[in-house]
Amino acid sequence: MKKLSLVFIVTALAGLVLNSCKKAEKVVPNTKNDLNDIYGTIEGMGSSRLFEPRFSANMDTIYFDMPYYYPINSDNEVDLSKIILRSNVPSDAIVKPGLGIIQDVSKPFKLNITSGSGEVRSFVVVSKKVGDVSITKAKVLYQAGASTQEIEAVIKGNDVLFYILPGTDLSSATLNLEINKHSTSSIVSGGSINLSQDLPLTITGVDGLKKTYTLKAAEPVKLDYGVGISRRLWTKTAAELGFTANMEPSLAVSGDYLVTVVRTNPAVYRVFNRHTGAYVKNMALPFSALAMQIVNDSEGNLIGTTFGAKNGKFIAYKWSNIDATPVKLIDWTNNNPTGITGDGGVGRRLNIYGNVNTNAIIMSTGGQSKIIYKWRIQNGVLVSNTPEVITYNSITGGAASFMGYQADAQPISTDANTDYFINYQFEIGLVSGITNERTIGFANETAVFGVFHFATDYIVFNNAKYLAIQKFVKTTSYNNAVLGLFDVTENSKINLSAADPRYPTFNIYNSEEFLGATVNSNGTGDVCIGLSPDKERMQVYMLLTNGGILAHEFTKYAP
Repeated sequence: MKKLSLVFIVTALAGLVLNSCKKAEKVVPNTKNDLNDIYGTIEGMGSSRLFEPRFSANMDTIYFDMPYYYPINSDNEVDLSKIILRSNVPSDAIVKPGLGIIQDVSKPFKLNITSGSGEVRSFVVVSKKVGDVSITKAKVLYQAGASTQEIEAVIKGNDVLFYILPGTDLSSATLNLEINKHSTSSIVSGGSINLSQDLPLTITGVDGLKKTYTLKAAEPVKLDYGVGISRRLWTKTAAELGFTANMEPSLAVSGDYLVTVVRTNPAVYRVFNRHTGAYVKNMALPFSALAMQIVNDSEGNLIGTTFGAKNGKFIAYKWSNIDATPVKLIDWTNNNPTGITGDGGVGRRLNIYGNVNTNAIIMSTGGQSKIIYKWRIQNGVLVSNTPEVITYNSITGGAASFMGYQADAQPISTDANTDYFINYQFEIGLVSGITNERTIGFANETAVFGVFHFATDYIVFNNAKYLAIQKFVKTTSYNNAVLGLFDVTENSKINLSAADPRYPTFNIYNSEEFLGATVNSNGTGDVCIGLSPDKERMQVYMLLTNGGILAHEFTKYAP
């Protein structure tokens, strides 16, 4: 028998004389006989809570459903004749039989709690071994274009829910399951299923216990703001895409296609299926010259340009699609060297916001300068063939005080004095279109924008404003890049440190490192953004010179 009692410690003070004739106070027995806690463990595990109880409705029976094996997925079978039960009862209560020692619980037995005053409360303890019929993880794999996609289940009670984006065909999907190795499933892991209808799935434990789940394709919730479910569409290496060394600096989206620039002289525009990465054809070009850039507007119209060296021609054409006849948009001689400290070439980088058939802003930077050139389209007409020359007044970082060859200036509206993001080797910042001074900048941390960065694109999607950036993460060769997506809706978040708890609400996505096959010494590449026809999904593409293309999709839906 084990007796739990209070231990009283009396401390005598020096010089204190006690009256030997004073009577001791009477100790009143405790009337409580509650079972405050009970749990099970095994030898060698100390006070670890391995097995939890469940009580009957009238609280007079204690059930222990102990796993057949412990650890659950091991081959160590639990021996019910060697279980240790531990309890917590009132201070002077007596537990019988005594607990805290190895005992046989394979048969039901009575457990009595006797209070200090003699009141007895009895429980029946019933123990058994049970098989594991839980599902640790479930996912389905399906083909989407050239890539295999997967959706992990959310398990709620007996329902195994796969949140499927509208339009996804899961009539021939593969089910992958993780269950206890001693259990079996009515649908084998790796088997084919048709999720166009609900499917029963039964897990049978080693003891014969069965539990039936229902596999369901569930409609996700459409968000009022921002992105939810995202997925990798595909990646293709430079070799798979037919890239040549150091020659692919840019890409754009139009309809179902991606267009890349090969900066040979004359340039080549190559077309790929943007859903699979498969090569389609080369576009016919209206010029025979060096070109480095192509961009798409909000509706998939393309703008392609020649490279305009200082005092040379800068020409821009627009295409409504990859098969359309190009229309000349800009024909300007780069003869404005104001503020140019380097080569002053125009057309290494190009950015646009808006629709070239209605209202749009086009920006390009002068190489190694503080200069940004801006063209405005209003009501479908170019306001002036001669660009507005902007001097960026908050340049920082280098003693030479100029932006590099690949600087990006990304407008964020079609207003005449639109604000814009600036992205060059020393900073990424939001700039006032009126003062041309930085309003707020990204925290100057490698964890935020890498060791190097240039390519930028901007979009408003599902009531949020997003900036996509290519971050280089290898200091010397620039052949490792990460696609980063930033929610720049709130200006106050733009300068958050990566250590700030709010940072994940700003830098909402970073891809894995995308590797180039060879050194990309110029640090070139590009990002561009497209939308599905129903505008419910956003596709972000990153091109890494000498590396290939990565395609990732973001949606308005969440589980």
